Amino acid sequence: GNPVTDDVNDIAKLVGNLPNDYLITLKYVPKMDSLPNHCWLHLMVPEFSRSLHNLLQKFSDISDMSDVLSNYSIINNLTRIINDLMACLAFDKNKDFIKENGHLYEEDRFIPENFFRLFNSTIEVYKEFADSLDKNDCIMPSTVETPENEEALGFISSSSLQGISIALTSLLSLLIGFILGAIYWKKTHPKSRPESNETIQCHGCQEENEISMLQQKEKEHLQV
Repeated sequence: GNPVTDDVNDIAKLVGNLPNDYLITLKYVPKMDSLPNHCWLHLMVPEFSRSLHNLLQKFSDISDMSDVLSNYSIINNLTRIINDLMACLAFDKNKDFIKENGHLYEEDRFIPENFFRLFNSTIEVYKEFADSLDKNDCIMPSTVETPENEEALGFISSSSLQGISIALTSLLSLLIGFILGAIYWKKTHPKSRPESNETIQCHGCQEENEISMLQQKEKEHLQV
């Protein structure tokens, strides 16, 4: 039959009875898109069984009054429920799956409210799973990004860096060549310089000849 009984309704009372700062240790696996829900159950249910068993050992059976449920009896009923879930999930059939994915677990200490919130979440997932036909063996998809994509990204990154390096080298070479070319052109094509001394001397000779001619004309004019 259905392992989830009405005993889960006593969780609220149990949480109210436990100190708010009481911490319960639990190894858990965060939900992730790559992990199917029924496979997540295979990882979580055994750990809830261990945590509830350890919690049960800390309480004595004091349910002497028939009209009062003790903490011990509530925890005992929840432990029975979780153990029945393990049987329904064919736990032995998927032991290898759990061993192969032990790296997914994280360990933390939860206050009662948070611990049993996770417990209830596990129960709800089981209810959905129990009514579905998806009861295949758990095969965990790779939780690591595909190496091919990473290699491709690395290749693209390396190629881009190499291309940038080549472009910078070419640009630097072009700049150096341009500078050297400008220097060479400047040396071989100097700016127009003032007329040479020879030209200046020639102009001086012409002026002296003109002065001599004028003086000669003045002499002739005086003689007349």
